[in-house]
Amino acid sequence: MIYDRLAAYYDNFVDDGLIDIYVEQILKHSKSGNVADLGCGTGPLSIKLAKKGFDVTATDISGRMLEIAYNNSISEGVHVNFSRRNILDPLSNTYDIITMVSDVINYLEDKTQMILAFKNIEEVMNKNAILIFDFLKLDHMNKIDGYEETMDINGTTIDWKVKKQINTSQISHEVTINGQTEFHNQITYSEKEYKKILSICKIEVFNTIYLEDRIIFVCKKRIMS
Repeated sequence: MIYDRLAAYYDNFVDDGLIDIYVEQILKHSKSGNVADLGCGTGPLSIKLAKKGFDVTATDISGRMLEIAYNNSISEGVHVNFSRRNILDPLSNTYDIITMVSDVINYLEDKTQMILAFKNIEEVMNKNAILIFDFLKLDHMNKIDGYEETMDINGTTIDWKVKKQINTSQISHEVTINGQTEFHNQITYSEKEYKKILSICKIEVFNTIYLEDRIIFVCKKRIMS
């Protein structure tokens, strides 16, 4: 998987500003509790929340990402519970806070998969729990279409190309690391469509944060009367 190849260099691409927004929003809601950080990557958000005293469970589909995340947590002197799983997999515990940072949701294939993911999340949200996730803006897809960059990271050459697909809401990333190329796709929808998907899953948005390339939703369970 491309995530395994990129894992060793992933920390170079972490958006610290985005991570800080998540921490700020969580602290507005609660100063403690148990967190599920889904699609945690190398663990930047998980580690910051653990440092704040939260009980964090971090999951990712990539074993290599989790290995580096674990090592990062040890280096930072914090404990995080790591688990390898797909965000489409059901969760077994209940949580006060659930996060999906850095457009994790956009790596799913379609709305059907997104509905499954959000239904699984809703089932393990405590009564007053919050869900925070971000997704790429549709117009951002147009802006990055044709993007190309060659990077040298610790002696490793990484060529990155982005191309929009026939579906205008989908982009393909072509990443070549030391001559070996892999592809992965991202798909996004309008803000209105995400709210429809969440509504199907009994989740509602109570705060929206607009950034240049993405939108952050802060959500809660829709309590049935």
